[in-house]
Amino acid sequence: MAPLLEISGLRTFIRQRRNEVRAVDGVSLSIEEGETLGLVGESGCGKTMTGMSIIRLLPPGGYIAEGSIKLGGKELVTMPEKEMRHIRGNEVAVIFQDPMTSLNPTMQIGYQIAEGVRIHRHASRAEAMKRAEEALGLVGMPRPKERLRDYPHQLSGGLRQRVMIAMALACEPKLLIADEPTTALDVTIQLQILELLYDLKQRLKMAVLLVTHDMGVIAGRADRVMVMYAGKIVESADTVELFNRTRHPYTEALLASIPRMDQREDVALYSIPGIPPDLSHPPTWCRFQPRCRYATSICHEEEPPLGGDLPGHEYACFNPVSGSVRREGAA
Repeated sequence: MAPLLEISGLRTFIRQRRNEVRAVDGVSLSIEEGETLGLVGESGCGKTMTGMSIIRLLPPGGYIAEGSIKLGGKELVTMPEKEMRHIRGNEVAVIFQDPMTSLNPTMQIGYQIAEGVRIHRHASRAEAMKRAEEALGLVGMPRPKERLRDYPHQLSGGLRQRVMIAMALACEPKLLIADEPTTALDVTIQLQILELLYDLKQRLKMAVLLVTHDMGVIAGRADRVMVMYAGKIVESADTVELFNRTRHPYTEALLASIPRMDQREDVALYSIPGIPPDLSHPPTWCRFQPRCRYATSICHEEEPPLGGDLPGHEYACFNPVSGSVRREGAA
């Protein structure tokens, strides 16, 4: 069977006054029904732009320059805007990073959840509000019927994120894009939200694109992982395979950045030196080369292709690491 979502050679650019930023530069990926794909990388690497390209909600100046995005065999890149409105919130839903800025502060949360149901399912006001109550109950909101009349400012950060999840799931989408769903939450609430998303994914048999900068969020919650750097995919593998046999130096660096219980107090947490390249003038060689401890002369001469020596494990590197992550300052 064909994948639920299939992206091929996606290039999404952002026009600026004097230049053009290549935010997504040749990304290809697929997600099967019921699968969770983790898309991980630093801020600014193109993760969110990849997700927003799927539903064609791009910032001013943003446009898809090249490539194909198919959902259930339907091409989304060339789909008329009228048809895309039926896709957004119905077949593909999004959980945005910050619920406080994503929810309308002047509307009760029940109305905001019910709005999508009325538009996509042509439900009456009463039916839509009933579905909103059911969705709030589904995400574990305490006293869901009473909460329908609350405004966003009356809820804590964790409850607001549950409202965002309820809004996304109200129409039972085939694909859920979770864009840094725990960024604005404290650690305890982060765990609750991640466990909730995993449970709902299992119950509703949704496919999930989990966008995050945190490798710890990916571990145990994604079936496969794609590591993104400077607009490109640099490593792709099953989650267990990627953690056990890391091949790209950037993936190694991300894993080394995770705080550990055995980290000595007198040793600073590891951080990746340098900064990502300017994507308005991307280099023609390896984009990670200036920050890589394994770089050789070829890394400054050619761009490494995405390939590999193991089935299902691809990486773009001329000098792949051995697979064991270096950890500085372990006790």
